[in-house]
Amino acid sequence: MAQAIDKKRSANLRLQRLWYADEVRWNAKLQSERLVQAFATVPREAFLGRGPWRILSATQLVRGYTKSADADPGHLSHNVLVAIDSRRGLNNGHPSFLASLIERLNLKHGETAYHVGCGTGYYSAIMAEMVGEHGRVVAVEADKVLAHRARRNLKGYRQVEVVNADGFAHDPGRVDAILVNAGVAQLSRVWLEILRAKGRLVVPLTLGNWGRVLKATRNKPDWQARFISSVGIYPCIGARSRSAERRLRQAIAKGGADKVCSLRLDSHERIRDCWLHGRGFCLSRRSS
Repeated sequence: MAQAIDKKRSANLRLQRLWYADEVRWNAKLQSERLVQAFATVPREAFLGRGPWRILSATQLVRGYTKSADADPGHLSHNVLVAIDSRRGLNNGHPSFLASLIERLNLKHGETAYHVGCGTGYYSAIMAEMVGEHGRVVAVEADKVLAHRARRNLKGYRQVEVVNADGFAHDPGRVDAILVNAGVAQLSRVWLEILRAKGRLVVPLTLGNWGRVLKATRNKPDWQARFISSVGIYPCIGARSRSAERRLRQAIAKGGADKVCSLRLDSHERIRDCWLHGRGFCLSRRSS
């Protein structure tokens, strides 16, 4: 009798995960069937500890967290935020939003991906599914406790390495794609140097928790760059300074972000086409 009940619960959970993946597909307008399958496969509850969980719907932000009725994993099979640390407002990111960013990376089998700000590892696991067992994911987390949890949660993924370090400064070696899972006020020179030819960088540029997501692609010797969405996200430790935030604030205030089309790494004087003339990089409205 108990075995029959467990079998039914497992079947129900598989079905719920399929519904969840389909919900993510439609909300994120995903084109990648492999990515949809990754969301249907990776068990979200394995990365969020024992329930009940504190859940936050994107449409009910003002009301705050709602505690799930019990520890049924089905509660996590929805396109909602789930608290990692509710006191800090730190959540397991919004699935459809993160899915849209991961799809922008265009990950291929056998590639190496760098995940900055991996939290407890859920989206690193999704990326691991995308690069496959012959690929590699380096997942970095500055918070020691979260890094420990991520390492434990991801132990079944041989292609994933979890590092407790400052993702703004850590050098994981050459990579094909970088996803920065926290808001920064400036770009890391390390990120720009480690990307291989045709490498992709997806990173939120924010003031505090709010800003825009930038995608940059390295097409030697030039870089293409454009903003792809707005974002509300937890700020990245180590990737902010008063001078960097001042430059970003001035750039946002003057407008024209939608005209950004290239990333320049050459040394040059600030000109009219410079939207954000940062330290060691420039987001430009001049095509490369």
